[in-house]
Amino acid sequence: MTVTHGVEGIKPFQREVTPQERRFIMAPMSHISLGLRVKGEVSEESLRAAVDKMLVTYPLFGVRIEWGDEITRSTTEGAAQVPIKVYKRESEKSWLEALNKEHSIPVRPSAGPLTRMILVKGPEISELFIFCHHSICDGRSLELALREILLYLENPDRAPPSPPDAPPQTPEMFPEGVSKSRVRSWFIGQLNKKWLKEKVLFDEEDLLNVWESFWKNSTYGVELVTLDRNETQTFVELCRVNGVTVNSALLVAFVKARWEALGPYKGKVNVSTAVDTRDRLRIEIGDAVGLYAGGISLTFKYRSDRSFWENVQEYHKEVKRQLKDNNVFGPIYDQIALDPTLLDALLFAMIGDQVEPHQSRYNKLSEFARHQKGLVAEYLDKFSSNIPDVMSTNLGVLNLPGEIDGLQIEGVFFTPSSGLKMEIVLGVATAGGCLTVSLNYHDAYVDGKKIRRVRDKAEEILKGLLS
Repeated sequence: MTVTHGVEGIKPFQREVTPQERRFIMAPMSHISLGLRVKGEVSEESLRAAVDKMLVTYPLFGVRIEWGDEITRSTTEGAAQVPIKVYKRESEKSWLEALNKEHSIPVRPSAGPLTRMILVKGPEISELFIFCHHSICDGRSLELALREILLYLENPDRAPPSPPDAPPQTPEMFPEGVSKSRVRSWFIGQLNKKWLKEKVLFDEEDLLNVWESFWKNSTYGVELVTLDRNETQTFVELCRVNGVTVNSALLVAFVKARWEALGPYKGKVNVSTAVDTRDRLRIEIGDAVGLYAGGISLTFKYRSDRSFWENVQEYHKEVKRQLKDNNVFGPIYDQIALDPTLLDALLFAMIGDQVEPHQSRYNKLSEFARHQKGLVAEYLDKFSSNIPDVMSTNLGVLNLPGEIDGLQIEGVFFTPSSGLKMEIVLGVATAGGCLTVSLNYHDAYVDGKKIRRVRDKAEEILKGLLS
């Protein structure tokens, strides 16, 4: 069911698509979502009005991608309206079934929208999700949008705040001292030159073909570990006493859980963590929405001859060493320098063989995926070897009203996009006093039974720390 009405007050909006954002456009698995479990009745009519007012402040959620010879900008001009999709809540897992349904519906970027609101409605408990293409936003952006929606549900007469006048994240905004690697720049330049001789271009019709086939063959799995209010408070206090962050303790807990559930890693674990860059940029951007993200990567070895908290403290020391601006922003230069059509080709090489004879681009895509040679084949091997073992995004305690008239937040679900070969992808957020960790995966690529074993072991470890 889709509820639609006109949007009043939204002004024309456009902005450039940065190379960092561009790399997500051609991926059918590039959605992120943030959902709240709420107690109380959510009116569809009130929700429609609240979403429309949110779009006045944050029109980026209502754009389409202008698609010509190149992908150049996002714009509200001619974009389809952000829908509100309503599902009946029949079980505790109805929200995940709804997410998978929405994942399977192809997005045509040139038409938009790149955002959907999902209401999984029950008589007493409902889940409310904002579901968005990663090319236009990060997890913090979803939080900001949900906050506006909740405030409008509480006070429908509230005047929409003015949209922050903030440009997308580009190197001009990076902090002083951030630089690109000359060696990496030279290497990427050589890749681009070689790709010019082999280049194969893919368009929106190709994307729609692989989208259909990919989601026919895979579903999005989410396994949850949730701490209640008392457990969350106790865990935060334990982290504080041991001089570490909640994120460091959670990551080490899941590394330990994977070790005990499935066996130790060979050598060190490659861990990547997303970093919100809003407070690091040269200019003040306030509560702007967009892809304002960087990240750090490090290797870590869990030592069984040390206590859990000693391992966390050792990991945390390394994190603090890595959280330098150049480490957070430096890799973005690689994303900017690499020809984005090569990234498209790498993705189509991995999933293009799933297309079927009835699809419009069957010959092109199946032939490309099954007969790899040259740079794409060579780069796929290198790409696979650099995939992290563990990826984490932690939004922390969400800045949301805990209770508004008739509605109370009971919990949160943060589901970041998951790669095809990353074993453990964590989405962490706290709302309603409860911390929730989601383990996210595609079941055609990662064994869900193994992920559930890791989940069970991680829950055992975390609850053991609290007892």
